[in-house]
This record gives sequence, structure tokens and C-alpha cells, in this order.
Amino acid sequence: MSATPPRSAAERPSARRLLSPPFLAASVAIYTTVALVAFEGTAVAAALPQLAGDLGRVDLLPWTITAFLFASGLATVLAGPLVDALGTRVIFRWSAAVFAGAGFTAGLAQTMTVLIAIRMIQGAGSGMLIAATLAAVNLVYPDALVGRAFAANSTIWGVMGTAAPAIAAFMLTALSWRWIFFLNLPLGLISLVAGWRAMPARQEGAESTSIDWLGAGLIAAFTLTSLLAVDEIGIRSLLWAGVAVVAVVVYRFHARRRDKPVVRLEHVIGRPYLGLASVIGLLLVGAFATNIYITLYVSAGRGAGPGLTAWSVLFFTLGWSTGANVASRLMDRLSETTVMLLGVTSTVTGLALSAVAVGLNWPLPGLFAGLSLAGLGIGLSTNAALSLLRVATPSSQIGRATAAHQFMRNQGFTLGSALGGAVLLLVVSNSLGSVEPVQELLAGGGEGAGGAGSGSGADVSASVADAVQSGYGTTVIVSLVIASLAFVPMGHLRRIYADARRARWAVTDTG
Repeated sequence: MSATPPRSAAERPSARRLLSPPFLAASVAIYTTVALVAFEGTAVAAALPQLAGDLGRVDLLPWTITAFLFASGLATVLAGPLVDALGTRVIFRWSAAVFAGAGFTAGLAQTMTVLIAIRMIQGAGSGMLIAATLAAVNLVYPDALVGRAFAANSTIWGVMGTAAPAIAAFMLTALSWRWIFFLNLPLGLISLVAGWRAMPARQEGAESTSIDWLGAGLIAAFTLTSLLAVDEIGIRSLLWAGVAVVAVVVYRFHARRRDKPVVRLEHVIGRPYLGLASVIGLLLVGAFATNIYITLYVSAGRGAGPGLTAWSVLFFTLGWSTGANVASRLMDRLSETTVMLLGVTSTVTGLALSAVAVGLNWPLPGLFAGLSLAGLGIGLSTNAALSLLRVATPSSQIGRATAAHQFMRNQGFTLGSALGGAVLLLVVSNSLGSVEPVQELLAGGGEGAGGAGSGSGADVSASVADAVQSGYGTTVIVSLVIASLAFVPMGHLRRIYADARRARWAVTDTG
């Protein structure tokens, strides 16, 4: 009787949890990184007023966020081929060091222009770090744990998204805005030490290093012009949209003639990648256009105090975390495409409920229920999409494929945020003649708002509230339409995998 071959550490029955000994160091590195990036993004936004008061140049203040996001999105794409060519371990080491070091240095900045330059460097480190950690999840854990690993990712992001405002408030009150950046260094060092050797090395059969600078430039041009196209809706939107389309056409021509483009066309327009990107992108545009401006609606539209306004962002985040965890369990019994379809249905239903709640002026819990349901759907669909991506992609290409998918997700985040604001402010501007009364109200300028128009301050406040309610209601309806379009690529994606399953069954029956 032959002896049973010994199992590897990752295959032993004890290795069924993310914190099991074979995965402990990698899990600490991955999830400390997730917590750090999630905290940094929310906390910096909370610190903007104090930061501007200290450094001045309020006109440059938006660039402290914009420069970071732009560099992060571009770096995520560039990191894809580097992760495959050099290995997750190398990219993780460098990007974690850059992110933590630049973050700490940002806390030392003495001028706004210096801070913006450092934030762009930090954003580049963040984009590469996100790409490396996502690729690591696909390579570190066995199939049975991948769904749970992505669920843990979303859970930690949700927890930090909830806790970050409170932590930032303490730092801003007891210390200063600089400590929000200083925190990057100790947490970054923990992640770096834990993942120094635990991150996967270069995969067998991976391609050699090659950076497509022209392709990266075209992608950067597409990202910037598509953002400008929806940032302020008007005639210029058509011009910027046209430039974005030209950038896509030129990139497609370029990618077909280059051996190693920065993003392979098959990872964007091939099967199943186009379907995955289309479904998730449309859902994220719709969901974020609605959720990102919930605080404006609750505060200026419904007259809620700062406490309720701050808590209003919680429901979508909790729904997302719940959906991600539920997805990891459902995929033990259902196919990834079925879980994705449940996510699309939940998101669209949640946005429909939100539209009704705003249109009929329901009590706020009705709107919060809709946002929770929409968040649940996003968690279900994004988790299932990442698992399906892993199934469809050879390990030697996982870095490129993951980075391409993450880039399309980033487009959903960015375009959703910009489009939601553009629609809301367009309606407000048409109602009030300008958006200045809303800006003054949010800045605490109630007296200025009262003097901006005819009548009493109370009359102007009521007109501002009505305009914000109308603008947000229109935003939710637009979001609902966009998210509903996800059913089209979702149906196509399910047909692709239904055909694949029938082909496998036919082979099995023949055998």
C-alpha cells in the first residue's frame, strides 16, 4: 500500500482561516495596508479645513485630493506588468516604503504646493500598493479562502471608513492635522516588516519587465479628460468626452501593435474581462453618484445636525461590508455569476428605493435602508467579480489582469463622484441662479446666504433646501438609470459561463 504524500502547509486542515500560520504574516501585511489606505483617504478629507488654515492657498486645496487620486489610478495600471515581471514581493516592498515615507513627509510640509507634490508621490505609492496587495490575495490563499480574503478586505475598509472620522477628529482636536500623516510611518512599517518575505515572489512563466510609457500617457489622458467631461455638465463636456474617445481609439491602435502594452486589450475587452468591467463600472458609477453626496442632502436638504449628517455615510459602507462577507459564503453554493446577478439586482433595487424615499420626502431611515441595500449589492458583485477574475486568469498574468480590473473600478469611483456632483449642482444652479447659497450654507455662512437673495434668511434657506432636495433626487434617478444598464453585460456574462459549463459537461459525458 503506497504512502499518502505529505500535504503542504497551505493544504493542511488547520490552514482554513486567514490567520492560520501559513497565511498569518501575509494577512497582517495585506490587511494593515488596507486599513492604512482606508484611514488615510477619509482622514485627510476631514483635515482639509485645518490644513488650509495652516498652509494657506485655499485655491489649491482640492489638489491635495485630486493629485493623489490621479497618481494612484495611473500607478495602479503601471503596477500590473511590474507585479507580473518582478513579483508581488518586490513591488510591495517598494510601494509600501514610498507610501509610508511620503505620508510621513507630507506631515512636515510647510507650503501647499510642497504638500501637493508629496501627495502625488504618495498617490503613486498607494496605487502600486493596492495593485500588489490585490494580486497577493489571488496568489497567497487557496481557492477556498479567496472569497473570504476579499470579504475581509471589504470589512476592514468598511470598519476604517467608519472609525476614521472619529480618529481624525481626536487628532485634529488634541494634536494637529500633521499627525494624520505621521501615522503612516508606524503602520506602514508594520505592514512592510510582516510582508517582507511573506509576499509571493515572481511567478513561473511571467513576462520580463517592460513599461509602456506611451500607453500610460494615453491612459492618463483618458482618465483626466473623462473626469473633466463630467465635472461640469455643459458644451465643454462634449469636447472633453470627444478627447477621451480619441485617447481610447489611439490606445487601442497602439496596444494592438505593441508586444507588451501597459494594459492588454484582452484584459479589458476580452472575455470575461469586458463583462466584468462593464458590470462593476456601471454599478459603481451609479452607487457612488448617490452615496457620495448623501451628506449634502441630509445637511442642506433636510436640515439635519452634524451628528446625523456624519452618520449618514455609514449605511452604504456597512451594506458593502455585509455584502462582501455574504458573497464569500454564497460562492460555496452558487456560481460567481449568480452571486454577481444578485448583487446587480440588490444595487438597482436599493437605488430605486432611495429614489422613492427622496421623491416622496420619506423619513431619512427609508433613504438609509435604500443605501444599505445598494451597498449590499456592491459588496456581493465586486467580491464575486474578483473571484471570477482569478478563475479566468493564469497566475502568470494575475498582476496585469487585476490592475486592469482595478483601473476600471477606479473609473467607476471617480466618474460616479464627479457625475453626481455635476448633476446635483446643475439642478441647484438652475433653481437658485448659482450654487453660492449652498456653498455659503455649508461653510456656515447662513447670514451671507440670507443676503444673497430677496426675502428673509428663512425664505432663502427653504429655497436652498428645496433646490438641494430636487438636485439630489435627480442625481439618484440618473444613478438608477446608469446602474440598471449593468443588467445588459450581466446577462451576456452569464451566457458566456453557461456555455462554458455546458461544454465541460459535454466533455465529461463523452469521457
